Amino acid sequence: MRASTNPARLPAAPVSSTRPSARRKRISNTRRTKEPRMSASEEKSGKTLPETASVVVIGGGIIGVSSLYHLAKKGIENAVLVERKTLASGTTWHAAGIVGQLRESSGQTELSKYTARLFTELEEETGQATGYKQNGTLHVALSDIRWEQLLRNHDHAHRMEIESRLLSVSEVAAHYPYVATSDLIGGFFVPSNGQVNPLDVTQAMAKGARACGAQIFENTKAIRILTRNGRVSGVETDRGVIATEKVLLAGGMWTSRFAAQHGVTVPLHATEHFYILTESIEGLPRTLPGLVVAEERLYTKEDAGKLLIGGFEARGKSWGQDGIPEVFEFDELPFDMEHVEPMLERAFARFPFLAETGIHTFFNGPESFTPDGRPYLGPAPEMPGLFIAAGMNSNGILNAGGFGLTMAAWITEGMPVRAVGPMLTARAHPFQRNAAYNAERAAESIGFHYGLQWPGRQIESARGIRRLPMHDRLIAASAVMAERIGWEVPMYYDPSGQGWPSRPSIGWQDWSPLVREECLAARDAAVLVDQSMYAKVLVQGPDAARALNRVSGASMDVPVGTSVYTQFLNAKGGIEADVTVTRIADTQYLVVTGHPSQIRDQAHIRAHAEPDWRFEVFDATAAYSLLTVHGPASRRILQALSGDDLSSEAFPFGAAREIDLAFARAWAIRRSFFGELGYELMISTEFTAHIYEALMREGETHGLRHAGMFAMNACRLEKGFRHFGHDIAEEDTPYETGLGFAVNLDKDDFVGRNALARQKAEQGAATKFRTVAIRLRSATAEGGPYIIHNEPIWKGEKLVGHVTSGGWGWRLGAMVGLASVHSDGGVTKEWIAGGGFEVQIAGKRYSIDMQLAPFYDPTGAIMRG
Repeated sequence: MRASTNPARLPAAPVSSTRPSARRKRISNTRRTKEPRMSASEEKSGKTLPETASVVVIGGGIIGVSSLYHLAKKGIENAVLVERKTLASGTTWHAAGIVGQLRESSGQTELSKYTARLFTELEEETGQATGYKQNGTLHVALSDIRWEQLLRNHDHAHRMEIESRLLSVSEVAAHYPYVATSDLIGGFFVPSNGQVNPLDVTQAMAKGARACGAQIFENTKAIRILTRNGRVSGVETDRGVIATEKVLLAGGMWTSRFAAQHGVTVPLHATEHFYILTESIEGLPRTLPGLVVAEERLYTKEDAGKLLIGGFEARGKSWGQDGIPEVFEFDELPFDMEHVEPMLERAFARFPFLAETGIHTFFNGPESFTPDGRPYLGPAPEMPGLFIAAGMNSNGILNAGGFGLTMAAWITEGMPVRAVGPMLTARAHPFQRNAAYNAERAAESIGFHYGLQWPGRQIESARGIRRLPMHDRLIAASAVMAERIGWEVPMYYDPSGQGWPSRPSIGWQDWSPLVREECLAARDAAVLVDQSMYAKVLVQGPDAARALNRVSGASMDVPVGTSVYTQFLNAKGGIEADVTVTRIADTQYLVVTGHPSQIRDQAHIRAHAEPDWRFEVFDATAAYSLLTVHGPASRRILQALSGDDLSSEAFPFGAAREIDLAFARAWAIRRSFFGELGYELMISTEFTAHIYEALMREGETHGLRHAGMFAMNACRLEKGFRHFGHDIAEEDTPYETGLGFAVNLDKDDFVGRNALARQKAEQGAATKFRTVAIRLRSATAEGGPYIIHNEPIWKGEKLVGHVTSGGWGWRLGAMVGLASVHSDGGVTKEWIAGGGFEVQIAGKRYSIDMQLAPFYDPTGAIMRG
């Protein structure tokens, strides 16, 4: 996934440093203390609700107000925001207001950088103070693994042009003299990070929005979204109806229940968030940086001469399971001292001065958290015209500017300014509307972003929801499961039955020897992988081919029994999905896609079809299992169970046939994500156990064994197969990622065709950005260094790209990966052959090999044999 230019800059401002004095109330589900407030007539006097609006924003927190501000900046004069109570009175007002910039992807980092710039400019534009100041953020490490992560973050920051510094323990103490340092290894400091006053910055954007013609109606409750023929047609409020074709739902912790009332899935739940605020500390610098001790789940920030100390527990407390009280406004929750005691003990040990310092405030307020710890942004697939921006996971302030910019562009232009694929609303699955599920998961997801991040860290809550048809048999075969959108997914197989290890690592893992055996079995014998969690979508009807041709780069006009590898595209030629499409009848196609894209890909097909086309999209995921068999013995195993001719001549690579298999029938597709001779078996669910048993029985004499997702990932890296979301995404075109073979510019018009034709005409085969295969010869499996993601790529002293995914290749015995590289003159074979490439890992550079073809079976002879 490549980085492109920065998003557009908007005018705005720096400001004061004091924390707002919001009015606070204590609330529980049974009792609350009211403060005097205006009468209903006083609250709702003045402005008249407009009859129509170009866009209606529901929710007056910082995300809704920022979206309104950016809509107004784009010239949308009649945009309207309705807020049930007062602006920022839900969760925005009590946010810590920390503004970080370095994020997981290039696109998200650019949006966060934009937020920081916006906050420095808002005061000048509006005259409203925001309290923004760039004190910086300091992260410290207590362990070697965390220190390596900070070293890698430092590399990533340099690539993203964010100034950062690595600090020794003594330098940490100099920057932050209040922290105990005896057990620290070092620190990572980003001086351009800052903090802001949440209430003030919200009011500044509201003022800026009004100045550009937008209208804000407080104490105006949205009752329901109106529709006509399934599309948004208006918003009914307690003050009347506003006709509109576009609605942005940015209702914070109210969003999930409100959306569910309209048949829309937005999985999130309120969770209690605790922090303390000290008494004034003599001599505390107003420029003291924010501090993050991730391993102890603590953070701090200077707050008007006091120190705010908060934390994110590994297991928190969900709140509002029975709904949020109607009167909720600027409210606090009771402080649960027993629950917070472990966090406070860590805080008092880490900050010894607290023993002599009074605590001014013990605070508890609700914030919304999502099942995977990421926000929901973009169109709601269930209701055209409805957009979502909610579930900020305590990052609403630092995301506010970038997300507002993004939503304004999405609503008015049909696409976001930067790729936000991991945060798409359409990633939500219908079962995630379950309130009990969201409450259970939110209590854990509050802690997702703190603690040590490593591949063995597993989700513990709300498990066992979605199970593969062969789940119990896989468990009996020693599968070690991970959770993926509710699915229990086999990652590797451990005959010892020990399960997930407790030793954290981002390199050699305790399971590495087991994954090695699975990979070598795929090369030398055969492996069976249960991929039944993958989504299967039937597109059928007289216009099914037209619907798929509209969104696909490849042609769907193929004979029945042909499997086509293709990408679904957007208007810029970027990749929205990476799928295989099999024509199983004249008017019927079977689309297989990754399980995260189950809803998204269906929505993409529907969104680009003409209203009068005759076809339907049917989710057949539960109707079929998907067992895949890979390796040189795979054909012999299947042939022993089938009377059909499975020879390469009769059944070539890319073909699809419905064949006899044991005493049943199944669709067999000649493909392999391992890069071996292989078959994907699409089996009607009721026959799965029978075919599975037959495969394992026959396979025993051929060395067949189970394999999991770790082995598949290692093998696909060796083969150079792209992973959607890591190596390819919405901002990458097929030509830039080496997938131009899957584009047919000669077919009728399709989404993104003009952009791709222009790119091919202007850049030819040697595009300026290109995905390449890389190999690090000096690494070992046990000792590393490991390439994983985002490591910078150098050619001499010029930064030319970054790693998109990497890991150890067990069949090659080498560290391999994929990278996106850039050359203004085009990434030609000659440019690559010139060599001089290095990868930077944790501050050190290592020489690498680079080529366009994969290092394993570069000609594809094994897979096609």
